[in-house]
Amino acid sequence: MTDFALNVVQAINDWQRGGDHKQKIRRGAELKAVCGSLPQTFRTCNVACYRQEAHEKDRVWQVLADNALPETIAAWTTDLGVAKEFKGGVPPKGLQGVIFTLCPPVESIVLNLEAVYADPGFLEACDCYRDQVLGYGDGIGKYGSTQREIVLEITTLDQAKIFSYGGQSGSREHVAELFFERHPSSEDVAVFDELCARAGISVGDWWLSEPGTRAVLRRMQPHVDRLKAARL
Repeated sequence: MTDFALNVVQAINDWQRGGDHKQKIRRGAELKAVCGSLPQTFRTCNVACYRQEAHEKDRVWQVLADNALPETIAAWTTDLGVAKEFKGGVPPKGLQGVIFTLCPPVESIVLNLEAVYADPGFLEACDCYRDQVLGYGDGIGKYGSTQREIVLEITTLDQAKIFSYGGQSGSREHVAELFFERHPSSEDVAVFDELCARAGISVGDWWLSEPGTRAVLRRMQPHVDRLKAARL
């Protein structure tokens, strides 16, 4: 069991409260500085992590054309279901939903919050400092361990780390076309409907499978290369 000081609990709480881009950068830096002295067990993760992002057109182009998307300290999760449902699930129309995945390098792990919440010492510290932690109800008190979060410092993300594309579909035929990589026949649509029913998926909001996402990326690459060439 580890003893957790008030400033550590406050930094974790502030991180979980979220905030705008500037706040996240500041709180991420504080979390890294304050938690760097914790035992290595809290900066270790041996399973795949996932992160959902909602991309506007410039971010979509950046990862496709440059194959390098700048990142900072950010929240990831070991639970794919949590990533899919983050901020209400699939982003609204006009934004491209994307889920990245990676097995984090040791040096990239700022804090394994899943491990922290499993430590009795941290839970005792939360009870002890509850009234001294600013904004407790919006951070630790609101989220606790529900997000199965791993905080990572990754400098860039590339296409190889894209796990799934998501969005708002116009029709099940359109999503079936992405799935089968061809214009779907009536039999294809029937099969697609059956697969959706088994998976509990309804057309409207969708996340492609990893193989389906890889297929979409392959189909898009010639168009990306052509557009890049036209800009030169």
